[in-house]
Order: sequence, then structure tokens, then C-alpha cells
Amino acid sequence: MRTIKTHADLRCLRQAQVFSEPFTSYLEEEFLQLKEAFDFDGADEQFTLDMYGYMVVLEKGDNLRDLSVVGLRREEGGLLGSLPEFVEKIERDGERWYKVVVIYTNEYGMAFFVPAEAIADDEQVASWLEEQADNQA
Repeated sequence: MRTIKTHADLRCLRQAQVFSEPFTSYLEEEFLQLKEAFDFDGADEQFTLDMYGYMVVLEKGDNLRDLSVVGLRREEGGLLGSLPEFVEKIERDGERWYKVVVIYTNEYGMAFFVPAEAIADDEQVASWLEEQADNQA
């Protein structure tokens, strides 16, 4: 699991080449859209998602049924037990991932990004994400 709260977090992910170029670029676009949505007109380096809810990239091996560390408890089913505000399926350059937005309070929500390869061996999670995304269409 990778968390993104600042532009520096994104820069580190890019430099370490943790994710593919298309996915990293997408995450940067999302971050900049959030910065704009929160009407922050300072330097990119000063903006943080700490008080709004941050971006979480889930990776192969992460237990999507227990994301207690980011507020989705095992007892409640983790991501699968959440009631997402929306789920979007994104496809770029032959890659696919899901964006799942979960609202915690009126002022705080998290955006979870789930690359398809991270859930390739979990049919239940893949079906849940597809079903949620289809319900949004």
C-alpha cells in the first residue's frame, strides 16, 4: 500500500519507478485536480491532502478486506464492506485500474486506486469492483 498526501510523495514514486508511466501520470493528474478542487493557490510543494483525505494505492498482497490502517476495519469488511461514493474503471495504454472514493465524513474522504494486476488472483474483489463500476455507468 502506498499513500499519497503531497507532491513530494508523487515525486518519490516517479523517481523510484514504483508504478508504470501511465499509472503514475494518472495519479499526478488526480492529485493536481484535488489541489484545484480545494482551491489551493499556493505552490505545489505546500499542498497536502492530510486534512481532506488522501490517495491510497493498493498493491498485490494488500488485504482489501482489512484496511484498518486507513480506516476501513476488518470487522466491517474493509474496502468490500464500504459504501463507496463512486467506483470508476480507468483504462489507459493497455492497463486497467479502479478508482474507489469512500466518504468518511462531510469533510473527509479517501480515494483508493486498485490496479487490476493487484487483484488478478482474487475473483471476489475483481467481481465487486466490476459490479460497483457498472452500477455507476
